[in-house]
Amino acid sequence: MTDATARVEISVDGDDLLVLGDAVVADRRCRLFFRSVIGAVAIDHGWRCPRRHLSLSSHVIRVNAFLERQGYRVERAGIAEREVEQELDRRRSFQRTTEAAIQWKAGQTLFDLAVVKQQLADYGWSDQRTLRPHQEQGLSHALTAANAADFSVPGAGKTVTALAVAATHLAAKTIDVVLVVGPLACFGPWEKETAAALLAGRLATSRIRGSAPIRRRHYTGTRRGTLLLVSFATAAADRLALIELCRTHNTMLIVDESHRIKRFKGGFWAPALVDVARHARVRMVLSGTPMPQNGRDLYTQLNVLWPGGELTGSRDSFATRVDANFGSLLRDIQPFMTRTPKAALGLQPYEIERHQVPLQETQSEIYELIMTGLRRRLDDADTWADKIDTLRRARPIRLLQAACNPDLFNRTDTYYRLPRLNAPNPTLMERLAAYATHETPAKSLAALQLIESLTAHGSKVVCWSNFVANLDQFSALVRSRLGVPCFQIDGRVPAGDDSTDDQTAAPQRANPQDVDTRERIIERFLATDGPAVLVTNPASCSESISLHRGCHNAIYLDRTYDCAQFLQSIDRVHRLGLPSDVTVRIHIVQATHDGGPTIDHLVDASLLAKESVMSELLGGAELQPLGQSEDAAVDANGSEQDLGALLRYLLGKQSAE
Repeated sequence: MTDATARVEISVDGDDLLVLGDAVVADRRCRLFFRSVIGAVAIDHGWRCPRRHLSLSSHVIRVNAFLERQGYRVERAGIAEREVEQELDRRRSFQRTTEAAIQWKAGQTLFDLAVVKQQLADYGWSDQRTLRPHQEQGLSHALTAANAADFSVPGAGKTVTALAVAATHLAAKTIDVVLVVGPLACFGPWEKETAAALLAGRLATSRIRGSAPIRRRHYTGTRRGTLLLVSFATAAADRLALIELCRTHNTMLIVDESHRIKRFKGGFWAPALVDVARHARVRMVLSGTPMPQNGRDLYTQLNVLWPGGELTGSRDSFATRVDANFGSLLRDIQPFMTRTPKAALGLQPYEIERHQVPLQETQSEIYELIMTGLRRRLDDADTWADKIDTLRRARPIRLLQAACNPDLFNRTDTYYRLPRLNAPNPTLMERLAAYATHETPAKSLAALQLIESLTAHGSKVVCWSNFVANLDQFSALVRSRLGVPCFQIDGRVPAGDDSTDDQTAAPQRANPQDVDTRERIIERFLATDGPAVLVTNPASCSESISLHRGCHNAIYLDRTYDCAQFLQSIDRVHRLGLPSDVTVRIHIVQATHDGGPTIDHLVDASLLAKESVMSELLGGAELQPLGQSEDAAVDANGSEQDLGALLRYLLGKQSAE
């Protein structure tokens, strides 16, 4: 039995930890722990413990906790004492804030919100950004929980809520600097909302970009009352500089679109941001879709809030809880998160109108030839399961291309990993080779008529297609046939002018204003006096993009089986701030073949069936995983049920209607 009076001294020596005391040399349990568990080396009167992969603080705390459990009287010197005291402070802080957050959830307000709002007004909060009730709730919760997650639905105004939290802390002088880390697309919204919400000079926004030396000078020159905008890749590259920034200034760290750091293991962004979070005074994460795949997606986001793992425990134990009792895990994290459902935003429902468009001669023939090719491949499969597997390998998205624009077969699609079509059927190849020279896709013609009708009344329109080559052709049609200002955004257009998001990118241009970014294109589209058209794909404009200020009409040239992506694209025009007298109209263009339905109708039926479930996942009050795949092409090609419906359609056993 350990002598409770035995004294052990812990100190730091370079990267190693020294543990001195004759008792820990003689104690069998200590010898087992130090030698076998942490790989320590015996020295005179003790042990030298290498840090290895652990942080210094984790290393000190681990050894200290073991010795105290064994009953030793531990004396710590220098850095070791500081690290243990900081850990104890963190634990006490976590316990206090947990209790306060639980009381808040139970309806007990620990402070007067009216006083906080007066503080905001005194600090310079503008009447232009009066907080909505759900934003006041978010502000109250974040101030109570200290480190909070706002998982409100897309379009709920999370940026304004987080700004109000930051401004309250700045007014109280609990922080000096706000550090926002997120995708490049979020920079513009943060700048606009800061300018609208706070009087000039209260909070200066600054984008961190340029070479590493320029960025370092920017960090060291940061002054109180600054909001820094940093991309995920830059934050990972500048981890040490950001830690030093947090040590120099009391910093509030806000991670926007925090699901981007959801990787459960590996990667660079997630561990870097958790390291930075350890040194931030206040922490907040924002995401409308915090669990795109499953519950494990929450692990890193929660560790940004509490980097010591207080909310999550170890990685393995978190994974076990996700699989065994996810409801229990959610109950434990509830005190630290808020979620505003879409119903609380007070938006008028959007209206959907479907337009049936007959395929023209050549396109109709090509569509039939693609279906015939799929049927031939199915003939070689015996069982239903084999046929489903064959259909999956054949890529059903090919039928979507045929119904949308047959010329897509003449090009490679890198996003969906679709090579240029090389069919053994010479008739098909002849029609494809000549298609673009003598026929315009039927759905493109129908969409042009819709745009002409809408823009005649001065409206702006966003047109969605999943295929980049179709965006190119449709944009050219709008410009040549309608003469309406037309803007295009796809994956080839950079999200912003921060070249550090790609460490292998070419050197930054001498004048960043020469780069046409998604942000600038959207601004020009919305700023156009009168009608205008934006042609884009959901993969490029699904996050941090707001079009509702000037655009209330959306046309879908095509849709895939990915329901989440479809609903998120609607959120670009149907979100908080939409005028109460405006109705958002969604136009879905569907091809028909020989008077009957096409794959467009199968997709429509699938999305209708999924929509109520997915709307609840995306817009409901409860936090739930979306169950999406890591690979966008998998969701686009459909589920097992979708493939079964398509198989019955191809075999003539079921109508697509």
